[in-house]
Amino acid sequence: MTFVKTVSTFLVALLIVNSAWAQAPKHKTKILLIGTIHFETPHTDEFELKTDNFLSPKRQLELEALTDILKRTNADKVMIEKPLKQQGTIDSLYNAYAQNKYKLTLSEREQIGFRLAKKLNLQHINCIDAFYGMTRDSLLGVTAKEKNQLYLFNDLKTHGNELLKEIDSVLKRNSITEVLKFINTKELLQKNLAIYLQYIVKIGAGDNYIGAEAVSEWYLRNLAIYSNIITQINANDKYVVLIFGQGHIPILKHLLQNNNDFELVEVNSVLK
Repeated sequence: MTFVKTVSTFLVALLIVNSAWAQAPKHKTKILLIGTIHFETPHTDEFELKTDNFLSPKRQLELEALTDILKRTNADKVMIEKPLKQQGTIDSLYNAYAQNKYKLTLSEREQIGFRLAKKLNLQHINCIDAFYGMTRDSLLGVTAKEKNQLYLFNDLKTHGNELLKEIDSVLKRNSITEVLKFINTKELLQKNLAIYLQYIVKIGAGDNYIGAEAVSEWYLRNLAIYSNIITQINANDKYVVLIFGQGHIPILKHLLQNNNDFELVEVNSVLK
C-alpha cells in the first residue's frame, strides 16, 4: 500500500507540474515591421518615387521626430534591408556613426535604421536581406506576347503608376511619419502585393506558368529574408524593429504572423 500511495502522490505532483507548465504564457518577441519607400533613386524597383530630398532640413527634422517615437519601443534589435553578407561593412559604418565619425548617406537604411539604433544605444545593427535574381523576368514579355496577354503589362503599369501617384501625393503634403503610417495600411500593402498576385501570376497560366514561377522567385527571396530574421532573434529579445521596402512587408507579415514565437505590432499603434 505504501508503494501504491507513493506512486499515486508522484503522479498527482507530476500532473500539477505539467498543468502549470502548460498554462505558463510563452514569451513572444514583439516585432514591428515598418515598410518604407526608398529614399535614394534610381533604385532597382520597377516602380519608385523620384520626387523628394530627404536630406533637406525639413525632412531631417521629420526623421529625428520619427526615430524619437520609435525609440520609445526600447527595441533590442534594429534590422535593415542590407544583405547578410555585408554585415561586416555595415558594422564598420554603424560603429563609425555611433562615434560621430560618419555622416549618414541618403539611404533610408541609414537615415532611419542607423539613426534609431544609435538612439537605442545598440552596439550592432542587423542585416537580413537576401537577393535572388528574378531570372524569369525576361521570359514574361515573350510569353505574354505569345499568349496574347500583353494587356496584363498595360494593366500592371496602370496599377503601379496609380499606386506611386497616390503615395507621392501623400508624401508631398505630409511628414515622413504620416507617409509611413499611410503606406503600411492594409489597403496599401495589398495594392503592392497585387502587382504579383493579380497581374504577373497570370502570365503563361495553363501552359508554362512563367508568371507563377516569377512570383515564386519573389516569394523565395522573402522566405530567405524571413529565415534571416528569425535566426537572428534570440529568446531574450523582447522587441525588434524591422525597416524594409514596403513591397516586402505583406509577405513577411504573413510569415511572421504564423510563427508562434512572434507578436506583430501594427505600425499605426506606434506612430500615433
